[in-house]
Amino acid sequence: MTDAMAEIASKVCGSCRVGRCEREGCRVGLEGAPTVRIVVDMDCGALPLPKARKRCDYLFVGEENKVICVAPIELKSGRVDASAVLEQLEGGVGMAETWLPPGVSVRFVPILAHGKKIHPNDRKRLSRPLTLRGQRRKIERIKCGEPLAKALRA
Repeated sequence: MTDAMAEIASKVCGSCRVGRCEREGCRVGLEGAPTVRIVVDMDCGALPLPKARKRCDYLFVGEENKVICVAPIELKSGRVDASAVLEQLEGGVGMAETWLPPGVSVRFVPILAHGKKIHPNDRKRLSRPLTLRGQRRKIERIKCGEPLAKALRA
């Protein structure tokens, strides 16, 4: 683990770090994702976040070739409300911004894993890019059950 990953790890309570991404009938596999990683359950009560603040389900931070990959992840097994998903992912981006050390190389990949088809109007709204440290990225969509690595490679 590099200094950057160690610094990020020091800012996240150990009880909030998890080994899988699964919520309410939707999961994404971690096989093929960077093995040097921190997966944060953003609903963990030990995180210093106001209860009313919107947040994604998980925040994946992995390292590969000295580049930090930051992926806020929202899981939706049922209907997808684009406005809510955007707010939740933006909340994850905000937390990532506070945890990332200055000057590190970052690769940003916001992710939505969904179980049902997304209404065309919601698909259109989800095409709005999110920004982390100047990187504007559209949300990568994968199906529940697919590996996270599929979205990370996109």
